[in-house]
Amino acid sequence: MLTAQEFIKTHKMEYTSIDIAEQMEAYLDEMKKGLCGEESSLLMIPTYISLKSEVKREKPVICVDAGGTNLRITVAKFLQDGSFHTEEINRYMMPGVEKEVEAGEFFDILAGLIAPLTGITKDIVISFAYPGKVIPSLPNIDCEIVEITKEVKVKNAGGKKMVDELKASFEKLGIHGGRIVVINDSVATCLAGKAEKINEGYGSFTGTILGTGSNSCYMENIQNIAKLHGFSDDGVMVINTEAGNYSEIPRSDIDLAFDESMLNPGRGIFEKMASGGYLGGLCDFTLRAAGREGVFSQEFTLAKTLTTVDVNEFLEDGTGALKGYFQTERDAWTAREIILNIVLRAGRLLALQMAAMAVKACKDNSHICMTIEGTTYDKMFALKKEALTNLLPYLDSIGIAADVISVDLAVLKGCAIAGLST
Repeated sequence: MLTAQEFIKTHKMEYTSIDIAEQMEAYLDEMKKGLCGEESSLLMIPTYISLKSEVKREKPVICVDAGGTNLRITVAKFLQDGSFHTEEINRYMMPGVEKEVEAGEFFDILAGLIAPLTGITKDIVISFAYPGKVIPSLPNIDCEIVEITKEVKVKNAGGKKMVDELKASFEKLGIHGGRIVVINDSVATCLAGKAEKINEGYGSFTGTILGTGSNSCYMENIQNIAKLHGFSDDGVMVINTEAGNYSEIPRSDIDLAFDESMLNPGRGIFEKMASGGYLGGLCDFTLRAAGREGVFSQEFTLAKTLTTVDVNEFLEDGTGALKGYFQTERDAWTAREIILNIVLRAGRLLALQMAAMAVKACKDNSHICMTIEGTTYDKMFALKKEALTNLLPYLDSIGIAADVISVDLAVLKGCAIAGLST
């Protein structure tokens, strides 16, 4: 019988193979190509958000966090003392999670959930956790959807403009006018970090999400965004990298086969190796391969596919769906070694992603504030520790002093900042 380490090595899945210093040049090259409009796995989407004005006080705005699985909607504002205030936060499942919907139905459902709050204000900011081309159409900031991923199933969404579609859906409900700004969830996280630490001397800010999916953004000099032809503004602009699609990383045969088994093969390559929407399935896929290759005393045939929660529970204390499945202590320990390796690799991949953001964000002042949010980052066994123990020493070695922070209600706060300062 193969040992766990023999199986991992045979399939070239060792978490220690992910080295930030070795991978950085390739990552930065993809970022540069994306900024220049060349073919790249990183879309490097300009957001047209530069935060030049003060945040308005006591003015309400509807904040919508349309995440990889969950949808949160509330009315928020900043009080006179600068503190952040929200009304009751309404929580829903994202349309398209439980069953496939047409694009028109998706927008009608979303508009219907927002509509009850439009009696308070018609200023709406939506954090949209999917790739899209930002279109400035002041006073709105629209988003042309590239695709809706993360296993949310919406037919014919590609090419749809969110503001146009939502306004049409609102008009069906008798709601006219108003302003809609669409941003990415990692952008919202970055903005929340800047609001939290604006007077603390940081040279730049980054934002990262590791939840159902994975993404990062950072602040780039506008003069470096070569694909913004004719855009004469100076200063900095937040760039949504769409980092979950980064492809220039070594993948094992198991990663490749897992990708091919998905609804969207060839897309979201990075997040299929690192994010909560995929880690459970990847561990399940890997354990089944190990069972077929005789790593365990019996073939791995669990009736349901493992979730990321199942994996976390098993790593933490041996409970969850895997409790009692393995009949021998040796099999249970082998399974734990295999899935822990996958989680630690995800931690190192996250460190690589965040390090690249810091390197690109670093301008005249090398003190960087890096805000990160997401349940996978917060809760997955050993992942956060592995990420930080690789990220911070690397940045220190190249002269970047980084602080990694979390901000309460970061995405909703970032939505409010985008709506009240642009």
